[in-house]
Amino acid sequence: MPTASKNYYETLGVKKNASADEIRKAFRKLARKYHPDVNPGNKSAEEKFKELSEANDVLSDPKKRKIYDQLGYYSDNIDPAAAEAYARGGQGGSGFGAGGFGGFPGGTARGGGQQEVHFDFDNFDFGGAEGGNQSGNFRDIFSGIFGGGFGRREPQGPMPGTDVEYEVHVPFWEAIRGGTVRINLQRPGPRGMETEPVEFRIKPGTRDGQRIRLAGRGNPGPNNGPQGDLYLIIRVDPHPVFRRKGDDVYVTIPIMPWEAALGAKIEVPTIDGRAMLRIPPGTQSGQKLRMREKGVPSATKEGTVGDEIVEVKVVAPKVAHVEAKELWQKLEKLYPEDPREELFKKI
Repeated sequence: MPTASKNYYETLGVKKNASADEIRKAFRKLARKYHPDVNPGNKSAEEKFKELSEANDVLSDPKKRKIYDQLGYYSDNIDPAAAEAYARGGQGGSGFGAGGFGGFPGGTARGGGQQEVHFDFDNFDFGGAEGGNQSGNFRDIFSGIFGGGFGRREPQGPMPGTDVEYEVHVPFWEAIRGGTVRINLQRPGPRGMETEPVEFRIKPGTRDGQRIRLAGRGNPGPNNGPQGDLYLIIRVDPHPVFRRKGDDVYVTIPIMPWEAALGAKIEVPTIDGRAMLRIPPGTQSGQKLRMREKGVPSATKEGTVGDEIVEVKVVAPKVAHVEAKELWQKLEKLYPEDPREELFKKI
């Protein structure tokens, strides 16, 4: 049961008029930061995660949030109808008002935010007058608001559980080719944090940041309500050679100066193996060449394949022999122009 007298809006770092979407985003952001998996053995983070879950449980549920806004706190024993009467400030006779609290003389209430109620107990007759029993009024009113020990209340029905987000790191090749991923989730349970194995499949071409929804694998709902959903955020591990942007694959390839000047056919790596690439004569360092449909098969558009973008990098060979040095000196005489001249003209 959530604890009373806690500022749930402050816990999630949102304003009181925050929308349901703003509350959901704030909880997910903080939950990722304080999740026990991210902070193993950190009791402070574990307590913070529980506080965030408690605040989200109340504020993400419209009925619970309404009661919390009316009374300044929430308990499963509170009757929504009595909380509504309290918020109205005495409308209808069973609420709180300047003239009394359901028959209590001198009772006052102040609406908006944290509620305050004051009673003139010194002048109230608990024993009854002329055979009446005003103590019955006392029990009836308080049982309507707080339920439990003062009288009957309608049982609260099943409520849906909250959703859970979890980041999953996937190797580069597994995201490219697809497959089965197995993870262990850490969840709060009756005996503290418990491990729950989860297995799911990812499609070939799954992207970094892609969300996978597992229906009914979130937090359990109160009063035997349905479980929320589990959202897995895919984080693809980097590769030492390939870089991925969407369905395109980028790779930097070194070429020799004569290959850049004269043109050449070279072998380059792709995610499907080796392939031949034509280097046009006069290719400059940093120039990008496109290899059609040598990228990643799309996980969202069936039959679509990305491209491979090859960025060439002209590298100068080491001059280790006299003959090589003489050849470079001859080239220097054949090409006396200064390639940096244009830069100074623009200053």
